[in-house]
Amino acid sequence: MKQQISNDCMGYQNYGSNKNHRNRNATLVKYIGHEHKDLVNGEYYTYRELGNAAGVSVDAIKGRINSEMIDYPKGTRVATDNTVRPKQDKPFENCRGGSKKHREMRLNLPRCETPSEALMAKWLSRRL
Repeated sequence: MKQQISNDCMGYQNYGSNKNHRNRNATLVKYIGHEHKDLVNGEYYTYRELGNAAGVSVDAIKGRINSEMIDYPKGTRVATDNTVRPKQDKPFENCRGGSKKHREMRLNLPRCETPSEALMAKWLSRRL
């Protein structure tokens, strides 16, 4: 016998989760900023809505918001233009992957200001 699906609750099916509607128990975050085209200044959004607007995961948005809440009172959640920024391409990040060109560029970044610092860095980077 097949299970019948009822649409009695606001048009949503009564089993499983629907990720397209706003849950009344979801944590709301106030957005303060003017640079994002999809978000309105002063409105409250869920982590999922902020993540979709920025093009990053929900965990990334949570981490960004939690790291910026140092100056705010405890329990306050505010998203600014900096937290709702898109994911950036970081070719020089110290991680696995990337093209051969980016790896070579990362190794050859000029980190020394004087010729003596460059010579010291050259010899310090050699294996014993």
